[in-house]
Amino acid sequence: MSRRAAALLVALAVVALAVVAVVLSRTADDGQPDADASAGTPAAGEPQASGDWTVIDAEPSDEVDAAVTELPQIPGRTGPMRVDDDLAPPTNRWYSGLLFGDAPQPVFPVPLALLTEQDGVTIGLPEVTATETTVAGPFVPGLRLGVEADEFVATAADPVSLTLTYRAGGTDVGRLVTAGGWPYVGYTAVSDQTVTVPATMQQSDGGWLVEQAGESQYGVVVVDGTGEARDPVAQDGRIELAADETVLLFGAPDEQVATALAERAAPLTGVETAYRTGADETVTRLRYLTLDDQPTALATMPHHQMVGAELERLGEVPSIWGALALHDGTELTTAVPTLEPRATLDLSGLDERQRAELAEQVRRDVETELSGPASPTDSYFGGKTAYRMAQLARLAQDVGEKQLAADMRERVVSDLETWFTQSCSPGTLRCVAYDPEFRGVVAQEPSFGSEQFNDHHFHYGYFIAAAALVAEDDPALVERWGATLTALAADIAAPASSSALPALRVFDPYAGHSWASGTAPFADGNNQESSSEAVNAWNGLAHWARVSGDERLAAQATWQLSLEAATARGYWVEPTDLAPEFAHQVVALNWGGKRDWATWFSAEPSAMLGIQLIPMGPVSTHLGGDPDRVRANVDEAAGAGYDVLFGDYLLMYLALADAEQALEQARDLPDERIDDGNTRSYLLAWVMAQGSS
Repeated sequence: MSRRAAALLVALAVVALAVVAVVLSRTADDGQPDADASAGTPAAGEPQASGDWTVIDAEPSDEVDAAVTELPQIPGRTGPMRVDDDLAPPTNRWYSGLLFGDAPQPVFPVPLALLTEQDGVTIGLPEVTATETTVAGPFVPGLRLGVEADEFVATAADPVSLTLTYRAGGTDVGRLVTAGGWPYVGYTAVSDQTVTVPATMQQSDGGWLVEQAGESQYGVVVVDGTGEARDPVAQDGRIELAADETVLLFGAPDEQVATALAERAAPLTGVETAYRTGADETVTRLRYLTLDDQPTALATMPHHQMVGAELERLGEVPSIWGALALHDGTELTTAVPTLEPRATLDLSGLDERQRAELAEQVRRDVETELSGPASPTDSYFGGKTAYRMAQLARLAQDVGEKQLAADMRERVVSDLETWFTQSCSPGTLRCVAYDPEFRGVVAQEPSFGSEQFNDHHFHYGYFIAAAALVAEDDPALVERWGATLTALAADIAAPASSSALPALRVFDPYAGHSWASGTAPFADGNNQESSSEAVNAWNGLAHWARVSGDERLAAQATWQLSLEAATARGYWVEPTDLAPEFAHQVVALNWGGKRDWATWFSAEPSAMLGIQLIPMGPVSTHLGGDPDRVRANVDEAAGAGYDVLFGDYLLMYLALADAEQALEQARDLPDERIDDGNTRSYLLAWVMAQGSS
């Protein structure tokens, strides 16, 4: 189990939260980059020219393969897996629940929900309900397509879309495609066959099948191998498909939207993800690859703010994020402000008294660290410990305590040396190996389900950030640790898929954030709890990329950082798109099918906000754009004071609105309220830095 796990935003609210822009286009003739815009993508390590698009490539990557094959090969914990042998198992996706475990789980490819079975698929539109603590849109069966098959396996996958191949007696009979943001499911016949739909479906005036189920209207369109629609004649619910014909299923809240979707039903083969980063703006481009570039329909989430009056709006569909707009198009381009990575605090504005106070606290904390116990042996707490010590070493350097900084750095280097260079074998702790079954990098002492690929970006983000901090001016360390760090980075953010690893394992370019559960064995889909640890991962990855001279990875990490930070604020920390019944300031846990004021580990109000702040890295100042919202969030989380779980991070967050009050409270915070990823030195330094900026 992973630890982390109403109306559309008005334009001004979205701008205030994420300043996001979206453009959808049917062709390249509207001024968007044309089909050749991705040509000339720089090789790894080369600078990315301003304005160039970098495509998250589906082609095999020799770099990724080399990085992981240098690690020891230790098979991990396995279970039922519905994935073709040629495909690296796509864990941590919105669709992972279909592929792992004894039985498929519902998944939520916005705006639909769906459940696959060995002989078919059922889709549904959510029927959203809300309470004081939850906004829920669970899977509700609406329309089932039956297939003459006895199994399915994933045969193609990208960060946004999934292709399942249905088989009968080991022979392929058809391919099912689903994608985030695409309001259809498409099944294409490999050979002539019969598929089934409810016998009660009626043929509409437009020549497609329709049926009302609950509050929604469901439709079926059949297109031939050229994409031309034909009448889907259904006798007793049976539809005869010829080879290469596709049946497309969709759901709509009313007849008008259903008609618009029926008119734009076009087979999909996948989704191409590309990005570009600039000084002010970072842009994500998703191309929905339809047959012959035929127009289709796309759904936009709240962080996708529509611009361009000439683009046709088709209507709305319900969701746990409010009513989502449907638009005519095959391309979605989302822009957010670029969030520049920051590895250390800027203490240049501290006065002499503050520096003296901080130096004294650093001396105490370094003494405690150097005389303390050995570091934890699991990847989560081990990573947090390394990060804590690395930040303390940099603070000692910044306040002029050179010997303490050297001593502290030596401790961190020794700790990381074990993790990164120890020869790993079954039973060895504090090391990482490659799991050839799940095809990814796993630490040998599990924590929070990491052996099933839960939370890898949280865990490895701490290690990568710590390594970058201590190796910044040490080329020998970069060289010695390079292979392991490359493997850790590739496990969570490979720029291209290969037989060894999936591309962007945890990151969802359509949703704009990561997913924490590896296999997602839940009826509510995948989830993410700690949006801030995801931000920390991409910030650390960007720093390491720059330290190691990989400018392409630095650009990619900056893209992920910028997009994740925008959605972290818009969907977790400062959501404004919630149902009125929801009675809280933050959403602590976002799922595919619900939004919760709850955590995996605590019911305390301070946990709901605190898990969105940890570890309050130097880049976390992006959370301070709305001081009034900061105060309101803190009041809900710590109304009775800061002697609570994550009290240190709540004070650091408060400093974005009131640094003076936060500093006064931080000096007196009980030692037991300093998190194991933090020190009082860093707490004071962070708060002081906000007051002096």
